Amino acid sequence: MNNKQRIIKTIRIIAYLFSYMMVTVVSFNYGYMFYAIKFDGASASANISFIFALPFIIAILLCVILIKIINKKMKD
Repeated sequence: MNNKQRIIKTIRIIAYLFSYMMVTVVSFNYGYMFYAIKFDGASASANISFIFALPFIIAILLCVILIKIINKKMKD
């Protein structure tokens, strides 16, 4: 495995970790907001928890763009 493949594999692993962290954070916040509305009288909708996915989506897109740039610049 050469240096380019190692860098791309590392970035892909980071992107996968971001996706799993996104699912965890959004599902936790959705459940918290759902029960806060039901029992504590919160006024915001539970769908607001999907806003927490935006930073993760941006990070995943940056990883994909970085992989494309590395493939283009570091041709074997």
